[in-house]
Amino acid sequence: MIELAVIVAAVGYGAYRLVRAQAEARRYLEEGQGEAPLELDHLTPPLKRLALETRTLRISLESPIRALRELGRADIARTQEDIDAVDHALMEATRAVGEWLREVDALAEIDRQRLEDVGGSPEPVRAALIAEHGAFERGRFRVEGRPNLDVRLGQVASELARIEAALQVRSRIYR
Repeated sequence: MIELAVIVAAVGYGAYRLVRAQAEARRYLEEGQGEAPLELDHLTPPLKRLALETRTLRISLESPIRALRELGRADIARTQEDIDAVDHALMEATRAVGEWLREVDALAEIDRQRLEDVGGSPEPVRAALIAEHGAFERGRFRVEGRPNLDVRLGQVASELARIEAALQVRSRIYR
């Protein structure tokens, strides 16, 4: 009888976590519906790819930002799996930001110059990663004299949004 109670409790808790995850996914999709389509016809193929990667990276950073904010709230139902998921999301964010920076660095000189001309410098993003000692980590959630990690990641996402907008609007001079 005790074993049955443990199984029922585990199934109930699993169902609770599933419902919570589904609600989070639904909220994420609802919030993302306002994304305007990218206008990229005026860009060279490498800059088009960069614009798409910039948007993808910006959107993908929303997940660890939300996870960090939730982690900052008291939650008696939080498990080690939840904490591990945050760590994994931060590791993925670090990898994705690093790949994006490598893609910018691999641009031809003319495309890098066009990016700079429209105000699309990758340096604020690079500086943010350097300030994190090369990785976004939960252990550095609170750093004296700096905003919490969710805010710092939000600043990176804002910078990416600014670059994305600059590539769409201001670079029309290169048609």
